[in-house]
Amino acid sequence: MQNTKMTKYSTKTINKVSYTFITEEIDDALNEAVDEVTTKKQLILTRKTSKDSIIVEQPLQITLSWLEQGKVKRKVFTITMRTPGHDYFLIMGLLHSEGVIKQLKDVETIKLESGEVTGEGKYNEWLIKFTNGFIPDLSSLDRYMVSYSSCGLCGTTSLKTLQLKTDINLSYPEHKNILMAQSILLLSSKMRNEQGLFDQTGGVHGAALFDQQLNIQQLYEDIGRHNAVDKVIGALLALDKSLQKAPLWILLVSGRISFEIVQKTIMAGISILVGVGAPSDLAIQAAKQFDLTLIGFASNKGFNVYHGDWRLTNETK
Repeated sequence: MQNTKMTKYSTKTINKVSYTFITEEIDDALNEAVDEVTTKKQLILTRKTSKDSIIVEQPLQITLSWLEQGKVKRKVFTITMRTPGHDYFLIMGLLHSEGVIKQLKDVETIKLESGEVTGEGKYNEWLIKFTNGFIPDLSSLDRYMVSYSSCGLCGTTSLKTLQLKTDINLSYPEHKNILMAQSILLLSSKMRNEQGLFDQTGGVHGAALFDQQLNIQQLYEDIGRHNAVDKVIGALLALDKSLQKAPLWILLVSGRISFEIVQKTIMAGISILVGVGAPSDLAIQAAKQFDLTLIGFASNKGFNVYHGDWRLTNETK
């Protein structure tokens, strides 16, 4: 499993003041003549100063560069808020999810443009140079995205835009009853046990890719759910794995399931998407359109299937 590794700028240490209720026992002499003493409890608000690890949130600017008719063209593709670390995978995954690239060889180099900057901003500006002869198709984008860690693409044209980006259909007949329903109950605890950044800060989302045997193949964390997903997909591209010809993949994300998360899952050819939170209505519509198995509110106690229940079986083998 390729797992999250903490990087220098992923977290920082701060001072904090904590207020916490504690229970304190006090003795109350009710009857001194018979020497009876009753123990009472009271809540006391205590104050303590200490240090804490928090997650870092910084902007990432991605600029595209390519050669067209003998001239070098550059375009700022997006500025997105993310947790620094594994930016190469994040960029590759995002470009794939948006339909800009199809494979690793479309990109010649990914390099820093802010290399001379010191401190937190050192890794915030990246230049992507495409291979000679490759001209990116940006026509399917409604606009150059400016997104933030808590939101994603939305709007009435989202489904139509997704249709323009891919012709993927996940309706594979061989997937019928392919996965035991009970398997879903194990996923959230498996991912949680591997979330090092969450253990340290409590301030990140996670995304994990499982194979059919429930082995974690990739796991990344970020302040944004969609960023964590892009890092997972980008890592697979970097390993030169063909996502759309891969065996059954299961993607688990922490938090709710937005349309953007569904879009990235479909673009990667992943057949089952599981979230620990609720899906949006647009997410469900997209899942139905592309026959993605969409599961929400997953825990060790149960889950809801919003589309694609045909891939699951509740029969014991």
